[in-house]
Amino acid sequence: MIDFKTNYVEGNRIDDVWREVMWLCVMQGYDFVVKGGSYVGQIRKQLPYVVLKIKEPAKRPLAPIVPPPWPSPTSEEKIEKYFLGYLMEDKLEKNEQYTYGSYIKPQLPRVIDLLQSSNGNTNQACISVGDKESIFLPDPPCLRVIDFKVVNGKLNMAVFFRSWDLFAGLPENLGGLQMVKEYVLAHLDGLNLVDGDLIAYSDGLHIYDQYFELVNALNVDKVVVDENVLLDKASFAKTLE
Repeated sequence: MIDFKTNYVEGNRIDDVWREVMWLCVMQGYDFVVKGGSYVGQIRKQLPYVVLKIKEPAKRPLAPIVPPPWPSPTSEEKIEKYFLGYLMEDKLEKNEQYTYGSYIKPQLPRVIDLLQSSNGNTNQACISVGDKESIFLPDPPCLRVIDFKVVNGKLNMAVFFRSWDLFAGLPENLGGLQMVKEYVLAHLDGLNLVDGDLIAYSDGLHIYDQYFELVNALNVDKVVVDENVLLDKASFAKTLE
């Protein structure tokens, strides 16, 4: 379900919401040439804001099922590896300045304790990703907040992304974060909770032009880019030569 007036998307599974918000971005995203940050020189089609609600995020498969010959942006194996190796691990590789896990792992025991000790009646079980030094990094974290709340006997998770790759990033990110929620739920004793909603917010959800062909193959409505933005891309490319 899409509300085009409010940029609100609701669905049962991650796959459902991924497909719907892709359509929303194609229809209502604005275009610009990236001149700072990741993928400089590419065009982004981006939504100014969006709210996603996944009502049954635990349903498997977590990864989207894409008809051949088009490649899926992720898989069950990649999502599990992302969960274990990036979201839940704080060890850094040689060239890494951080992982999400370097912020999540130290805070996760406290989140579980806050939920457990309050019988789920707290608004404090919230993880911050990044710190006051993050803005000085060449590539600051895109994911910034992971919040847990118990609502009517369900453990909900809400997340905020400052910037978010819709096609390739969203399915793997949400699949891995759902597994984090399941980890927390498994470590809460005696609260009789069930898995709840996964809610995501972003004011920078976008599609890169390298994925336009794949997005067009999966949507009835096709990507249309503003002509002035195409000219801007060509002009900017010359400055990079």
